[in-house]
Amino acid sequence: MIFVQGTIRLGSPDIQDIAPAIKMMTTKSSEESGCIHYSFAQDVTDPRLLHICERWKSEEDLNAHFQTEHMAKFNALVATIEIAQIDVRMYAGDEVKVMMQS
Repeated sequence: MIFVQGTIRLGSPDIQDIAPAIKMMTTKSSEESGCIHYSFAQDVTDPRLLHICERWKSEEDLNAHFQTEHMAKFNALVATIEIAQIDVRMYAGDEVKVMMQS
């Protein structure tokens, strides 16, 4: 399993300016083959900080995701806005321990 986790700290745009693109990206990506989970979340203490969380069945599925039209559209938008900081990392592993569940 592949985990992608990261943060994007926005510079000048307000989250509402890019919310439609984030919604589109989340919806389209979640429909992709091999996608287990795909989400963005706004930090509760820092409204300019976005958290990214993804889970993919395989690295091949993640690489296919990078080739999609919605990824290209999202990357084009990201290239037009001011980003103060970005840090997104990929982790591979199959060991998962449930910490909390209801």
